[in-house]
Amino acid sequence: MKDTYKILINNENFLKRVAIVSENDIEYLFISRPDLFTGVGNIYKGRIEKIIHGLNAAFINIGGPRNGFLPFEKEECLYMEGEVDTKPDNPVPRQHSVGDEILVQISKPMTEEKGMKLTTQISIPGRFIVILPQSSLRTISKKITDRAERERLLKVVSGRITENTGFIIRTAAEGQKEKFLAREIKVLLNSWSKIKRYAKVKKAPAMMWEDLPVYTKIIRDFANKDYTEIVVDDTRMYREVRRYVSVFLPELHGKVKFYNEKTPIFIKYGIEKKIENSLSYKVFLPSGGYLIIEEGETLNAIDVNTGSSERNNFRATIFNTNLEAAREIPRQIRVRNLSGLIIIDFIDMRQERQRKKVFSEFNANLEIDKAQINILSISKLGLVEMSREKTEFRLSDVFMDKCQHCKGNGAVKNIYVDAISLKSVIVSHLSKNPQRRFNVEVPRQLFGFLNETRYLEIYVRNKNILLKENLMLEEGQYKIY
Repeated sequence: MKDTYKILINNENFLKRVAIVSENDIEYLFISRPDLFTGVGNIYKGRIEKIIHGLNAAFINIGGPRNGFLPFEKEECLYMEGEVDTKPDNPVPRQHSVGDEILVQISKPMTEEKGMKLTTQISIPGRFIVILPQSSLRTISKKITDRAERERLLKVVSGRITENTGFIIRTAAEGQKEKFLAREIKVLLNSWSKIKRYAKVKKAPAMMWEDLPVYTKIIRDFANKDYTEIVVDDTRMYREVRRYVSVFLPELHGKVKFYNEKTPIFIKYGIEKKIENSLSYKVFLPSGGYLIIEEGETLNAIDVNTGSSERNNFRATIFNTNLEAAREIPRQIRVRNLSGLIIIDFIDMRQERQRKKVFSEFNANLEIDKAQINILSISKLGLVEMSREKTEFRLSDVFMDKCQHCKGNGAVKNIYVDAISLKSVIVSHLSKNPQRRFNVEVPRQLFGFLNETRYLEIYVRNKNILLKENLMLEEGQYKIY
């Protein structure tokens, strides 16, 4: 597995993007769009609007456009991230009535069909520790294997958190000085104290606590000694990141860099092209094989094909293609943020030894995924079934819209992709002819969007381009001359 990473943070006015890259590959991609509210991790004081006794669940008003869904059984605690085997005990059940006010946390984002999923198992995360204010669970990441270190960490943390509060010691805590752990515990406990004070005086629905913005949240949850750079292209976000890192990740302080080159950061690092490829249903493998990825709301299917791979030895070609797919599919799942049931159809292999090798390679490449995953072993037909928890919106939710010409059965790239793609083309033209002025014609919707967001303003202001509306152009089209 690759073991060195960079975090690239980009602000495009209408969305913020964070890419975790290793060598030339995107390992993770996180996108925040103001009009796509996830709120995962936020804590609210909500009001019970309706109880569904048959489902043993309730609909909770937390002030959003749609009520959240709270199951009274099998509630999910955030920030477990597959690091611990044990789960918090469900709270002691009590009788709920319509109109009751209740403290909840968003555990899954809203979809077109469903409201956001909620939990009463409140958790407040730090880089080293997650506190569980209403749980008795006290545990440590299974990835910390040294016995003496486990004992040290448990002693340090237990001595600073009262017995009626649970906690999870995260992997990042390994080897950390006691003063850093103590400082974070103080911050987390203070946050919980504020939440309790707010809950006493504020009427439902009301937000009690808001998680970090995406760019600092990812640094908190991912960054460690294996990260060589954190590169930010926005001045305000750069200051926020430096401030956060200086307090909570001082060992990475010198690795935070401000990006101020003319070429946009995601173009410079080749991320734009890779994002575009990750929106395609077809993904090519190094030797000429390819994947077909069909996304559904709850079921995703990935089919492996040999394509134009070398066929001198057909069995070897199949095995090699499957191995390449076993390395690429986990990355595609992470970048696209696929969730629910995922079925992978590897090319049929007759030898059990080869099936085991492919499955082992697939499992090894799933290991860096922080989402909770359940997987069944590979079948004789080469099928692998797995499920992956939903954490945020899929890449296709952010960058694709339903096609209006096929009754919503298909999807097309949306205006955000059109705007970013156009910017890439403009940058490419200007790099080749920096003194030339270009006319850029775009369709009506994109023209309005660009003016509203002032997305290309720097190029218009500098008289690099003259932006025009062309009513004859369809969405996704443009002219540059």
